[in-house]
Amino acid sequence: MHEISSVAWVYQQNDEVLCVKTRGKDKFFIPGGKLNHKESNESALQREILEELSVTLSSESIKHLVTIQELAYGLDNTLVNMHCFTADFQGEIQTNSEIEIAMWIGLDNIALCAPAAQRVLEQVLEKNSLIASNRG
Repeated sequence: MHEISSVAWVYQQNDEVLCVKTRGKDKFFIPGGKLNHKESNESALQREILEELSVTLSSESIKHLVTIQELAYGLDNTLVNMHCFTADFQGEIQTNSEIEIAMWIGLDNIALCAPAAQRVLEQVLEKNSLIASNRG
């Protein structure tokens, strides 16, 4: 099985995570993408988010959240290692021409996402749900 690495920016508000759908695709993904040759995860994350959403991630705020390994959606015989990060940003989120739509997705509409994105949403949103219920 072939393996690829990617990075993703997990931007959460309340019980939803910002997801994007690329033109011509039928599923939503966490914003981000593949690394260029010899590029660090952090540099790739900043480049991809600027390209996709027109915002600049603050270097000092980038924090690793989780790494997910899942079958790569739409690629045969390929596993993706998706390194997920949180980060503060400057600017106003605006999708570029490769992104058809950005949408807030929660556990109630998780089926709109590709499998790796579903795993991230489950981990992030179910964990937060458990923390909130423990406080109550």
